[in-house]
Amino acid sequence: MILRIVIICISVIVCSDSVEKLEIQPSYEDSLNQEIQNLLVDINKVPDFSLYSSDGDLYNMRSLEGKVVLLNFWATWCGPCRAEIPDLNEIKQKYNEDDFIILGISITDTKNALIDFDELYAVDYPLLFGSPEELQEITISYGNIYSVPTSILVDKRGEMIFSYPGAILKMYDKYDGVYSFLNSKIQEAISQE
Repeated sequence: MILRIVIICISVIVCSDSVEKLEIQPSYEDSLNQEIQNLLVDINKVPDFSLYSSDGDLYNMRSLEGKVVLLNFWATWCGPCRAEIPDLNEIKQKYNEDDFIILGISITDTKNALIDFDELYAVDYPLLFGSPEELQEITISYGNIYSVPTSILVDKRGEMIFSYPGAILKMYDKYDGVYSFLNSKIQEAISQE
């Protein structure tokens, strides 16, 4: 009989500890819900990355929030990539005073190759490079970019608003309308608060 009373007392003590833990659990659940909400705030944002330019400047996507960013994935050996540089320079000059930046992300070139390229071709925007592993991670996180050039327009909130796999050429605008459409998306994003 005494053993039975001791077992009941232990059960009551254990149960009372469980009740106290259950009372603590809602605060844990609240903090978990808050953490989930914090993660969901960034769910529509493009993936973050940090790469250096051939000039030695570091560019980080999160630090560019508040600006409209055109990411242009390209390579020095790519003919269509070279062909679109003058039109991208023109777009950069057109929106130069606004919160707009173009980043040329080379998918294969080294810093020295970009410096040599920049001496031969007039490029008015930063040319970024990285290790093969970094670039593979970035191209995968941006939707498995498998062809160059590919351009992605990111608004001031850090959200992708336009993506185009191919050269954006002003002279082909009458056929495909991409150059005009990109310009209208840039203007719309710049005017966004």
